[in-house]
Amino acid sequence: MSARRAAVLAVATILLLGSCGSPAPDEPAPTTSAPTTSPAPSPSATSAEPDAPVPFPADVAADEQPASAGAALTVTDVTTGEHDGYDRVVFRFDGTGTPGWMVRYVDVATDDPADTVLDIAGDGTLQVTLLGIGLPADTGIPEWSGTNPILTPDYPVLREVAVRGQFEGQELAFVGVDTAGHPFRVFALTDPVRVVLDVRHDS
Repeated sequence: MSARRAAVLAVATILLLGSCGSPAPDEPAPTTSAPTTSPAPSPSATSAEPDAPVPFPADVAADEQPASAGAALTVTDVTTGEHDGYDRVVFRFDGTGTPGWMVRYVDVATDDPADTVLDIAGDGTLQVTLLGIGLPADTGIPEWSGTNPILTPDYPVLREVAVRGQFEGQELAFVGVDTAGHPFRVFALTDPVRVVLDVRHDS
């Protein structure tokens, strides 16, 4: 073998050994890592607690909210509804301003201003006084003329809604429930303007 051929074979051998010892520059050596384990999902509160809490906080204390200044509203509809955990009464209005309210449990339903004692269905009574009310002759809006009282004997809690009429800027109504002591809440909604009374099923 000539000296030149021997030198070429030596260089080729060196290059071949070098290529087997490390990866190509554009192919980084593979890395390994410990497998990760995702935590097992925790059971939801609803599945673990069949008797889930009612959907809102409430109590039995009187609830009051003033009407806006210069409010002149007419009650145009009264509706009821049964929901999961509570019964609802909705008073709808038309006119100007924002209604207010005074809602509380009373021992006796007394009609105002005649002071007549009313027989309201159920063993508990909520007196609802709506504020910011104008006479239909002044507001130009026809008042609600639906079935009155509204009787709901098949509801879990609500038994009756009796709307008594207007007096000195107020509209009086009584809400009969099966027993006194059910927590309740009152709030206003807009578009259309409404006052909502929710009475929880628990006590």
